[in-house]
Formats: sequence, C-alpha cells, structure tokens
Amino acid sequence: MTYDAMLPFETTIRWIKKETRDTFSCALKITSRDIAKSYTFQPGQFNMLSLPGIGEAPISISSAPKDREILHTIRIAGDVTTHLSKLNVGDGIGMRGPFGNHWPLDEVEDRDLMIIAGGLGIAPLRSVIRHIVLESSRGAFSTCPSLPGKKILLYGAKTPKDIIFRDEFPRYKDIFQVYLTVDKADPEEYWKGEVGLIPVLFKKFSLDPLRSVVFMCGPEVMMTSLARDLTAKGVPSEKIFVSTERNMNCGTGFCGHCLLGPKFVCKDGPIFRLSDIEMFWDVREI
Repeated sequence: MTYDAMLPFETTIRWIKKETRDTFSCALKITSRDIAKSYTFQPGQFNMLSLPGIGEAPISISSAPKDREILHTIRIAGDVTTHLSKLNVGDGIGMRGPFGNHWPLDEVEDRDLMIIAGGLGIAPLRSVIRHIVLESSRGAFSTCPSLPGKKILLYGAKTPKDIIFRDEFPRYKDIFQVYLTVDKADPEEYWKGEVGLIPVLFKKFSLDPLRSVVFMCGPEVMMTSLARDLTAKGVPSEKIFVSTERNMNCGTGFCGHCLLGPKFVCKDGPIFRLSDIEMFWDVREI
C-alpha cells in the first residue's frame, strides 16, 4: 500500500488517556508497515481523523516526531469528536496527513524561547516541547548552538481540573522554566500555582524582548490580548508565532472555509508570524 497524504489510511488505537472532563488523548499506530515507514511529521502539524459514516475533523498532533506513537489530544465538541470519544483500544480510525506548517525552531537559534499555551492550545505545543526535551536528553541541544537560550513555558487553564497533561509539567522543568496559572481555583481543591490570567506570570521571570521568540496557541481572544502585551514590552511582532484555528475541511486550501484574510489556515498555516496576520486578526472565515 502506497502512502499518499491526501488519501485516508487505517490506524489503530493503542491507548487512550482521559485528560480532563471533556478532553482525552488517543495514541494511534499506522496499520500498514509501508505507510508507517513513509509517514513523517513536524511539531505543529495536524492530521485529518475520520470515521466512516460520521465525518472527518482536523486534529493537532501532540506527540513528538520521535515518539513511538502518534498522539492526538481531542476536545469533545462535535459529531466526529463525540464518536471518537466512544472508541476503545484496538478500534480503527481513518487518518490522512500530515497537513500545515510547523513551529519554526530555526527562528529561535541562540535566542530565548517562550512558549505560551491556553487550554487545549497546549496540544500542538506539546509536540515541540516533547521534541526539545527528547533532543536535549540526547545531548543535541546542550552541545550544539541550536537552542542554547533560555526556555520558558507558560500555561493557563480555567481551573486546576482543566489542566491538560498536568502530570507532565514537572518533567519539563529540567529544560524549561515552567509556570502555571488558572482563572479560578476551587478552595476545596489543592492548588499551589498562580491564580489569574497568563499575564500574571510575566512577573515570575525576566524577559529580554529583543532576543526572544514566542510560540503561542490558545483561544484567539487570549492570543490577541497577549500579543498586545508582548509587543508593548518590546517583542517584535515578527518574532511572535501563533497557531490559529478556523473551520478546516479539506486540509489543502481547496474548499476555502479556513480563510484568514488572504491566507488559508490549513495550507499556509496553521502557524503564522504575527506580523503577517495581525491586520486580519478579527476577520472571520468566509
């Protein structure tokens, strides 16, 4: 069987993990050995997952390219994701891809990297976080000048119960300065982190705006606000990269449902340099 990113191929669910009350992670293995050998992806890309008779949905890849399985972290928010949430280990899922561009690690070089995620926005960023952690564990980034700068990870969720990958953040602390915050902490729940929106975390570390690169993903209202804060602090909009979301159907720019100004989120994105899209930030799909 020949690999073609445009054609669905079969995958099998290896394991499932419930992340929060409405979000789960699903590890997939490509059934065909020939396709598995040809399939590759980069951190930040997404796949189209499908179920016969139900439909297809774009889902970010949340694993690193060198992880054993292909992980997707899915929020239940429609017919396809609802049916995906009802599957069991061993069940099959159609997949085609990968699609879209990837996080531009070559832009980081010797600069500081700040990763900012809100809610489910941590999913496509986990891919690049895992990639950096795995490469660092192999000594690649500690011995070459690829990413010698400071690495900061900021994550915000509504409540402690809504934190996705909660058990993983302590493991990242060898590589990243990690700061978490929640909008609201229930007094009955144990929580030692910050309470408030992500900007409350800026006081926790020093930032050199002219040598910083930002990767950001989350609700658009959050990214819009943070982009204003960061540019006000002096971070050039050319060095802020955001992962955007629109109603993506075909994954190749043919259907036009995901237009962001003149750009197709599925084909030209989903990751954009802020300076390239900020004038279209409030333009919704056609």
